[in-house]
Amino acid sequence: MAINQPFTILSRRLSTQLKNLEIPFTDDFPSALKESHHVVDAIFGFSFSGEVREPFPSVIQALKNTSVPVTSVDAPSSWDIEDGPPSSGPGEGFEPSALVSLTAPKPLVRHFKGRHFLGGRFVSPQIARKYDLEVPEYDDVDQVVELGPSGSKI
Repeated sequence: MAINQPFTILSRRLSTQLKNLEIPFTDDFPSALKESHHVVDAIFGFSFSGEVREPFPSVIQALKNTSVPVTSVDAPSSWDIEDGPPSSGPGEGFEPSALVSLTAPKPLVRHFKGRHFLGGRFVSPQIARKYDLEVPEYDDVDQVVELGPSGSKI
């Protein structure tokens, strides 16, 4: 379920992709949430900064209050990439049940308490050495690995 908010050329292109994948759109997120079995939180990219504007504060509040499992991609919406969850405002107290980090875990994971996965095999051994990244071993041809609290593979 996607929120119907095509503001920019980029979001209009994303809307086209989602429609082509037959992802339904809604103008009533609270009602759609009640009919959902799982939510993927990919509202903002990890480089998001600035004020969270409507309709997103109410969406983030609904995600915080739902009993439906929420999986965030790269960073839970409203979280600071370095400092984690906000201490006030939209997203205060929002703890998704799972987080999928893309490429590498972001610093905010030290504040995250749910299940943590690393998705994709995008980091070459040369890049890992250059930036001193600890890349876990993936099983066989898997594209995702579950990480424990210390960042090690489970």
